[in-house]
Amino acid sequence: MIPMNGVKKLDEITYELEFNSVKTISFKLDEDFLREIDEMVKIMGYSNRSDLIRDAIIAYIRELEAKHVNE
Repeated sequence: MIPMNGVKKLDEITYELEFNSVKTISFKLDEDFLREIDEMVKIMGYSNRSDLIRDAIIAYIRELEAKHVNE
């Protein structure tokens, strides 16, 4: 797991992820999708949105890499 300092709320719909020794990114999500993420955080037992989103991105990148290798 990538060490994370925290999440900074920039406004009502924008959050900034703060990681140790990695770049910080921000992005916008609509409220319905954010509610889905929050529900998955509870269901999957994550402690916060950032961990779920990071794991989802990592899994998606691995899936894309596997597809690319098999082409």
